[in-house]
Amino acid sequence: MRYLLISLLLLSGCALSAMEGPYTVVNVVDGDTLDVYERVRLSGINTPETGECGYLEAKERLESLVLGEEIYLEQDISDRGKYGRLLRYVYVGEVNVNFILVSEGYAKVHDKYASDTKMYLELKALESVAKSEGLGVWSC
Repeated sequence: MRYLLISLLLLSGCALSAMEGPYTVVNVVDGDTLDVYERVRLSGINTPETGECGYLEAKERLESLVLGEEIYLEQDISDRGKYGRLLRYVYVGEVNVNFILVSEGYAKVHDKYASDTKMYLELKALESVAKSEGLGVWSC
């Protein structure tokens, strides 16, 4: 069940032609922030901060997925967050990186912004599975 749900959601993104990019990732700041031509915050998710359980693992996982790779960006409901960063869903090919981080337990869904997250329900479904399996941050 877990793999079927993840497979369906990972491939449920918009067509690449409707996205921005491709852009090459030049830096990974932490588990939910990266740099292309400017700073991008992965929308709808939140990873541990420096010093918290799972911080390094989340950052390293994001690096393994995107650093040096060409990515595509999909805007969320709001264009920018409170710190001026772009709020985006990040894709490597057709794979939604935001979904991967949540499904593998590296990130939690940012419930505070549920009404401003167009993929909130999909993210919550993935989070539910990761939480029930005690993956990543759910084992801290």
